[in-house]
Amino acid sequence: MKLLMLWRTLSVGGLLGLIFWIILWNGWLTPEQYVPRWLELLVLLAPLMYLVRGILHGRVSTSVHAILISLLYIIVGFWFAISPPEQLYGYLMLVFSTSLYLGSFMTAKVLGERAKEAREAAE
Repeated sequence: MKLLMLWRTLSVGGLLGLIFWIILWNGWLTPEQYVPRWLELLVLLAPLMYLVRGILHGRVSTSVHAILISLLYIIVGFWFAISPPEQLYGYLMLVFSTSLYLGSFMTAKVLGERAKEAREAAE
């Protein structure tokens, strides 16, 4: 039970950290804007908003979706990390998206094992 709480906390922290960091960076801290702010915020936040409710409620299917979506943010984090004016943005995006990935992966694994044990006990 304690491990599940650890993984869920890591997943929620990664998701909320990623959301707040994207808003903070693109809203106030960005050195240069190549596209309109509203468009960049919409494109970067829409997939994360899809995950919020399910991750907060600890749903397995949402954790699986979070695994896949976080991989996209890891790629974006690498892309920004190699750009000198936006390295900080990229590094923190990598940290948050990696914690979202690890937390969601382990949450799905633990809950999947529990479901399997419950099915076996019912048979």
